[in-house]
Amino acid sequence: MSILSIGAGCEGTLVPPMSRVDIDPGAFAAALSETTQSLVCVLDGEGRILSFNEACERATGFAADEVVGRDAREFVIPPEEVEAFGDVLASVWESARPSPQVGHWMTQTGDRRLIAWTNKPVLGTDGSPAYLVTSGLDITEHELASAELKAVEGNLEVKLAEVARLAQEQTSLRRVATLVATEAEPERVFEAVSEQCARVLGTGSAAVFRFEGDGAVVVGRFDREGIGAFPLGATAPLDGGSAIATVYRTGNPARIDDYSEVVGEVAEIMRRTGARFTIAAPILVAGKIWGAVAVTSRTVEKSPGEGETRLRDFSELVSLAVASAEARAQLRASRTRIVQAADEDRRRLERNLHDGAQQRLVSSRLALRLAREKLESDSELTAELLESAGTELDGALGELRELARGIHPGILTEGGLRAAIEALAERAPLPVLVAGTPAEALPEPVEIAAYYVVAEALANVVKHAEATSMTVSVSRDEDDVVVTVRDDGRGGADPARGSGLVAVRDRAEALGGSLEVESPPGEGTLVRAVLPVYR
Repeated sequence: MSILSIGAGCEGTLVPPMSRVDIDPGAFAAALSETTQSLVCVLDGEGRILSFNEACERATGFAADEVVGRDAREFVIPPEEVEAFGDVLASVWESARPSPQVGHWMTQTGDRRLIAWTNKPVLGTDGSPAYLVTSGLDITEHELASAELKAVEGNLEVKLAEVARLAQEQTSLRRVATLVATEAEPERVFEAVSEQCARVLGTGSAAVFRFEGDGAVVVGRFDREGIGAFPLGATAPLDGGSAIATVYRTGNPARIDDYSEVVGEVAEIMRRTGARFTIAAPILVAGKIWGAVAVTSRTVEKSPGEGETRLRDFSELVSLAVASAEARAQLRASRTRIVQAADEDRRRLERNLHDGAQQRLVSSRLALRLAREKLESDSELTAELLESAGTELDGALGELRELARGIHPGILTEGGLRAAIEALAERAPLPVLVAGTPAEALPEPVEIAAYYVVAEALANVVKHAEATSMTVSVSRDEDDVVVTVRDDGRGGADPARGSGLVAVRDRAEALGGSLEVESPPGEGTLVRAVLPVYR
């Protein structure tokens, strides 16, 4: 974010670029920042900090609530770099193009950290920058370690070798980071990561694994030695003491320096192919272990020192690529579901109108026409026909009201959110406590979304939870409305298995909000939605 130069030293973890979409880019950037372990800070055009993730807090010592809303130049940008920071900010806003940089951040104690930044503008619906997402890698320790090594060794050859190694490593990271930044498909990123890991660590083979069930599927592969173990698409079992299995069990880097005493199917395959060692590092996505990246060789006698540390930067880039791909896939799926839901609603309305109210209205029309014909000749029959027409009209009116309630609950308009939720609670076949609702009126889209969160959660509890009671709460938390529905049922709910909560999540995310479900087996279910209130 803070700027000194552009060049060989500016590699780091990149935030994938966003397409121009009709959602709140700030909310999307904030959600993405939670899926990465890199420094992620979101700025507006004036340089004010809008988001400051946990990695930024750890690096600077400033808490997010201390800095959000303030100009970055007040505390984290060194005085001598303030002008350069302003120039880069203005350039990004004018060109709407990324601007990777390297510069310093000041910490709460006055120290400085050297950060390699990528500065990526997020475009609004009008095509102009709405926010600036900066994602970076703290390279201070790299620089200090390099300086200390040079001072201790005092040998020019050692210095040159170290510089060459770091240059190769940074070049490899930049190649992979470029793929991530251009939203390349994950398969291309996995292939590039495998090749660059092998080259950086001087090994003959490398692979990216995705954990699935009881195995690890090879999703990226580089094998210049022709080892042949676990080709692309193969599944490695997660048994025994292999490095991949250790990463899977512990979530930490692992290494095997000698396969002669290691048990398990993977170890047997590695011995048969002549592999001498394996180093592996975990790939974490949204805080959960997704897979691993590993290197091996049968020609290199000794495993590279600090291999686990050197693999970590590559695994973080894979994490970003996976998170970006999943976010794009979820967005596409959400849009598809919204379109499909709208089409299905139109078809349902057409069927209900045709089979219900329309038939009643046709019947009423025929009865009224016949009554008119019999008005003078048969008054008794006329009265019966008029009564029948009135009954059909009443039925049609009731069905139309029911259809309207499915489109938009009338009680929500007439009585407000609390009255609508209390009506849902009264109709429920089990006790429902409405613990609270905001006293003030909320924007209509927020009230509708909150109503449907409660309605769908109630319906799921009645159908599946075997609960004896429920508690519903809607509260205002600064700029958000928080909706919670808790039951004491059997738990174990899986939102992905039903369309109801998925549709509610789409509705919440369309407003820039979120919906989470916590449902441990035997401990009931908690549905929690956060809906932003736009003033």
